This record gives sequence, C-alpha cells and structure tokens, in this order.
Amino acid sequence: MNAKRLIVTLVFVVILMGFILWMTDVFIQDAGRKNKIWREQSQKVTDAIDYIKGKQYDVMFYGEDLNGPKAFTPRHIYNFEYESINGEGDLPEHFGHVIIINDLSGKAPIDKEIWDKLHDLLIRENYVIIYLGSAQLPKMQKSGFFFDVYPEGTKSVAFWNFGRDMEIGFADDPSIVPEVVREPLTPEQCSVYAMIMKIFQKHYI
Repeated sequence: MNAKRLIVTLVFVVILMGFILWMTDVFIQDAGRKNKIWREQSQKVTDAIDYIKGKQYDVMFYGEDLNGPKAFTPRHIYNFEYESINGEGDLPEHFGHVIIINDLSGKAPIDKEIWDKLHDLLIRENYVIIYLGSAQLPKMQKSGFFFDVYPEGTKSVAFWNFGRDMEIGFADDPSIVPEVVREPLTPEQCSVYAMIMKIFQKHYI
C-alpha cells in the first residue's frame, strides 16, 4: 500500500470512528433524556398514590382486579356485608372509607338493593363511592346517586362529601395520565390510573 492510499485509509477510519462516537453520544443523551422524562412523569403517579395513602382512608375495591400501579394497594372485598365493608379488627387506623366498584367489563352482579345500601353509606357515613364502568349506571340513578342525564359513553362516576359532590365521567379522559406512563397501558388500566390521578387532583378525600 502506497503512502497516499494509507493516508486516505487512515482519514476514513478517523472519520468513521468520529461518526460512531458522535452517534453513541447522541444515543446516550437521548436515552438519558427519555429516562428523565419517564422519572418525572411516573413521579406524578407516585405523588398521587402517596397523597391517597397519606390521607389514611380505608380504600377497598369490589369486582375485577384493578391492575393499577403496584404501589396502589386497596383491599379487595367480595361482597357488601358489614364485615367486608368495615374490615377486620386489625385494620390500620383510618379516617374514612373509599369503595371502588371496578365493573369495566359490565359483569358485576350488583342489584338495586345493594346500590341503596351504598347510597346510604354515602349520604349517612360519608363513604366515597367510585364506580368504574357503565352497565350499572341506570341502577345507580334509580337508587338516587344522581338525577342528571349522563352523556352516552360515560364509564366512570365518583361521589363524595355526603353525596353533595359528584363527577360524572371523571376517569374517562386518559390524557390526565402522564403520556409516557399511559403508552403501555390497556384502556382498562388507563381508567384505573386516571381514577388515581383524579382523586389527587380533585381531593375527593
């Protein structure tokens, strides 16, 4: 190999190495930026969960598994008997109750008598009642939870403050969930995450 060809080869190798190093630096910076965005956005969900836990409410859910964030750990109830709703004697000290009915598939076997009972807990004992789903909305309406005409496609309702406050469709908009967190979630999970974010935002408890 003559000197001219050697120089050309060396220059090419140097340029190639420089390009590889530049691309590596760009990749590392981009990965770091995405990781920072993920941490910042996931922290918003963590803050919402910490808020709920900090209120020391007895949070329970009935129906399908919530499949929410791992840090969100309400207790699972399987009926609405006194013992289930009030829990065992070793429950941590709490200052109120939240009942989440997760019925996004529309299969929860709840009759009007149970809704009457839940409405009584809301009005008389200030339970926070949250319903994720749509199938049971007519029964809830007949039990006096609300009298408004709810928009078609409503998939969530929340009631608090002795029934004086309510929000129809409170968890229907997934955009309340940070985008990076929202991307891998199923529509059902989005509803659960949106519920958590809205409880934090609106201070239902």
